[in-house]
Amino acid sequence: MPATHRHGRSRLALRELLDPRPAADAALGPIAAAVNIPFAELPQRMHELPPRDSVIGVVGPEVLVSEVVSWLAARDRRAVRTSTPETDSGDSQVGILWRPNAWLAEVVDELEPGRALDLACGTGREAVYLAACGWDVTAIDILPDAIDRARTLADVCQPAIQPITWLVGDIERDPDCVSASYELVTCFRYLHRPLFARLRQWIAPGGAFVGETFTTTHRAKHGKPTSDARALRPGELRELLSGFVLRVYTEDWRADGSHTARARAERPAQA
Repeated sequence: MPATHRHGRSRLALRELLDPRPAADAALGPIAAAVNIPFAELPQRMHELPPRDSVIGVVGPEVLVSEVVSWLAARDRRAVRTSTPETDSGDSQVGILWRPNAWLAEVVDELEPGRALDLACGTGREAVYLAACGWDVTAIDILPDAIDRARTLADVCQPAIQPITWLVGDIERDPDCVSASYELVTCFRYLHRPLFARLRQWIAPGGAFVGETFTTTHRAKHGKPTSDARALRPGELRELLSGFVLRVYTEDWRADGSHTARARAERPAQA
């Protein structure tokens, strides 16, 4: 484990401004506190934007900014023209507009980096964040296009992250597609109950599980997830983690309007 990443501080820097200029223009004159996502690439890189409840500040040439603000508004994203700050002074950190799962960001500094498995990784934000904190990450999802976008996200976050192993696989039908032992297993906004029986195989003794997903309370208000099979009953996540040591467990409404269960649990070192 790299000593420089002990209790992993991320090498990614959270930014607030979108620079939609072509990449070549942005490279010649970087804008301070802005992340460059060329307008032509935005349709394929929407997962790199901030959460939906955020207002995106757009900087750059006036005509281009106006076009981007209108384009985002047509897709229910709030964006405003922002005065262009001074030219970037050469910050070596890699800037990002997206945010990792808030629960993961809250607890990751308390964990010693090692091998991590991110289940149902989607477009890869949590996997990339862990890799930026010094973890050796394996990330798996059933959707090839999600993994393709995750790879792109990892590429634009170089050199701030460790290499990531990306897998396309169906962990519900073929849980044996994951075979290694990890110091951390993460799972966010996804639920397949039989997988919890596999945690003892996937998590090394003394290793941790960090996860969060929607509850039936959330489903009753928002209609999502669309099936009870994908929503946790009150107290159910605690039951699914039977045999693990629960370090933190909460069920509550979150800042983004979701109602979720969160857990940080450890496999006993001698179990």
